Amino acid sequence: MLNAQQVIDAIHGSYQTGSKNGHRNVLALLDAMGVDLSRADGPKVIHVAGTNGKGSTCAMLAGILMAAGYRVGLYTSPFLQHYQERIRLDGVPLTDELMVRYGNPLVTAAKQLEAQGDFVTPFEMGTALALAAFWGENCDYAVVEVGMGGRLDPTNIVRPVVCAITAIGLDHMGFLGNTLEEIAGEKAGIIKPGVPVVCYPAEEGVRSVFAARAAEVSAPLVQLDESCILDAQGDAHGSLVSYQLRQAWPDMRIDLPGQYQQRNAMTVLALVETLRRQGADIPEEAVRRGLSEAVWPARLEWAGNVLIDGAHNPQGVDALGQYVDKYLPDAQRVLLTGVLSDKLQPEMLSQMIHIARRIVTVTPDTPRAMPAAEYAGRLNALGAEATAASSLGEGLALARRLAGTDGVVIAAGSLYFAGGLRTEMGLAWK
Repeated sequence: MLNAQQVIDAIHGSYQTGSKNGHRNVLALLDAMGVDLSRADGPKVIHVAGTNGKGSTCAMLAGILMAAGYRVGLYTSPFLQHYQERIRLDGVPLTDELMVRYGNPLVTAAKQLEAQGDFVTPFEMGTALALAAFWGENCDYAVVEVGMGGRLDPTNIVRPVVCAITAIGLDHMGFLGNTLEEIAGEKAGIIKPGVPVVCYPAEEGVRSVFAARAAEVSAPLVQLDESCILDAQGDAHGSLVSYQLRQAWPDMRIDLPGQYQQRNAMTVLALVETLRRQGADIPEEAVRRGLSEAVWPARLEWAGNVLIDGAHNPQGVDALGQYVDKYLPDAQRVLLTGVLSDKLQPEMLSQMIHIARRIVTVTPDTPRAMPAAEYAGRLNALGAEATAASSLGEGLALARRLAGTDGVVIAAGSLYFAGGLRTEMGLAWK
């Protein structure tokens, strides 16, 4: 019998050998584990795709459903500090006991597939683990975030009651396509026959892709736009927003900072309206509580004078830049950053320099990381004042010295970097 850490090690150990195989691997894992996703009394699934904003949208919706009294499973990726953050039951990361209960059959099933010549990936194993836990622990709802894309993503085996697609940006282009429309086409692969879908405000080309897919499979479609926001008052720590969707939602407090969270919350409200039409009992008080109490670490997260944000693609870095321009225009700013080699797109370099000219680079703790010295060199070539640090702790200390007691350290980059920084700073998931 494996303990919880041994289960996690086995999942991570499949990184080098695993090979994506459409939906076949995860279906085979679940079948071997005896999990029947078609069970009539299984959780109602909300499936969420998109480039940015998936996680916070899922967190807000899960908070609302919990506030309404439902038992809720939440599956997101990646984790920041501890693997079990990815799989949450009523807001609590999967316990060691449940990791053992569902993880041992998972590892056994993976070994059986390996013996047959099918090598599963860590994400396939994580997806099977989450779904087994949600079905086994009798969740009322399961909020499931897509890993990458949508059409071929391992999570796209679920039978949702409603889908959502958040903001679309240029990411994973080697897998999903080189234009927003191509990427949107992959994300739209989660839209199922007859299943309602809610889409975050998007440009016309992306809207057309979603409309075409929804029409093809007769899926009721809600395409949101900025006109649904009647009034928005924000500060560095959140917003007070009034919306008009199918109903009026006046003065909704959102404690996740950033203007993009106002649009994510609008997506969540449209999902709530859809679930209500399906018979869900979600009082307005639960909606307000879920939005105002939602926590999503490392997304414009303040820790003293350090602002932590997992901005790892051009759209995310642009959103961070807009936040800095609006709320920290005169602050003494120093950027602490670490990125993945396969994520750093050329335009992100100038975007990072826009956030702060004085920059400290670090190497995230992953084989995919860009070395700090190489990253600093590329920034300096564009006019930055970048210094490479030998460790995350050294980088944080240097950035704080450069910012001074009245300045701000803006820590931005890969989520591996953000998670490592939270651990370095002694921050736990709230």
